Amino acid sequence: MPSPPPDTAPPASDGPAPEQPATEEPVRRLSARGLAWRALAILAGTLLIVNGSVRGSDRDWPFASMGQFAFRTGTDDVIRSTFLAAVDQDGMLQRVALSPNNIGIARAEIEGQQRNFVFQPSMLKNLAENYHQRHPGAPQLTQLWLAQDVTKLHKGRDVGTSQETIVGWPANTLTPPSLPGPGGAKVAVDLHAPENSVPNNGEDRGQSGQEGRK
Repeated sequence: MPSPPPDTAPPASDGPAPEQPATEEPVRRLSARGLAWRALAILAGTLLIVNGSVRGSDRDWPFASMGQFAFRTGTDDVIRSTFLAAVDQDGMLQRVALSPNNIGIARAEIEGQQRNFVFQPSMLKNLAENYHQRHPGAPQLTQLWLAQDVTKLHKGRDVGTSQETIVGWPANTLTPPSLPGPGGAKVAVDLHAPENSVPNNGEDRGQSGQEGRK
C-alpha cells in the first residue's frame, strides 16, 4: 500500500500577518454653497479685526487689541499708570483701586474710555455709585479724580515720577498735593484750602495708558 503524500502546506510563520493595502477614501469637495459661506465668514472676521484695530477699545476684544498688550515702552519714554483718587464724606483723601471688585470696572477699560471721561466728567459719579454698592458700610465718595502717575525713563532707568490730573468730579480741580502714594493710608484734607482747589485748566489731562508709547 502506497504511503500518503507528504504535507506540502507552507510552514506557519511566527511574524505578523502582512498588511492589506488600504482603500483610499474618495475625495469630497466643498459645494459652491459651502465655499461661499466660508468666504463670507473670513471676510466678516477680517473686517471686524480691521475695524477693532483702528477704532476699537478693550470692550471689543477679541476683535480689538487689549490696550495693555498693544504697545511697548521705549527706554526714553514715560510710563503712565492710571488711578482713581477720591475724598469721602468724612473728608479723607485716598486712592481707590481700579478693579471690578472695587468699582465694577477694570483699569484697562477706564483707560480705553478716558476721552469719554474728559468730555463727560459725570461718568465718575457712576464709579462712586459702584463703589458704594460694593462697600455699603464705607463712607461714600463725594469727590473723585481720574489721574496718572507718570514715570520718566532715561536709558531704561526711572528718573522721576509726577502726577497728572485727567479730570475731576464734581469739581474739576487738580488732585491735592497731599494725595498718598500707591498703597498709602488715607489722609484728612480740606478741599477749600487754596492748594487743594486749583482748577484743572485742561493742560494737565494726561494720556491714556495706550498713548505715549511706541
